[in-house]
Amino acid sequence: MDIVVESTEAFKQDLTAFSESEQSVILEQIQQGIPRLFEDQTFHQRRLHQFYTFNLPDHSASSLYSFIVNYRIRVVLTWDDDPIFERTLITLFRVVESQTIAEVYQQVGEQIYQPIFTSEILTLAKPVITHDS
Repeated sequence: MDIVVESTEAFKQDLTAFSESEQSVILEQIQQGIPRLFEDQTFHQRRLHQFYTFNLPDHSASSLYSFIVNYRIRVVLTWDDDPIFERTLITLFRVVESQTIAEVYQQVGEQIYQPIFTSEILTLAKPVITHDS
């Protein structure tokens, strides 16, 4: 299965807020880390987290995740398997410092899931307790 990585304008804008050396680390971790998520279950469990569960229609699972670049930087992304085209689409939404990740994660979730449910369902997002490595 092919892996296709796309980035949003918000991600590109966020990236410019980091120094050149940090940008290099971020892009290197994405380039090397995304394929490794498929190959190494321990790496997957340590580096990919869901901060909230969103109550989606028909008990669908959210594809929104936080990817740990390092102790200070996180990437908010979606992971969508597309069996028809035999590919996995990774969309990079934001890259932020770790102290703001929970808030940004919820904002991105609200933004992408707003069209499919009402505000009452949206407010039912529940925090998921995770332990960052």
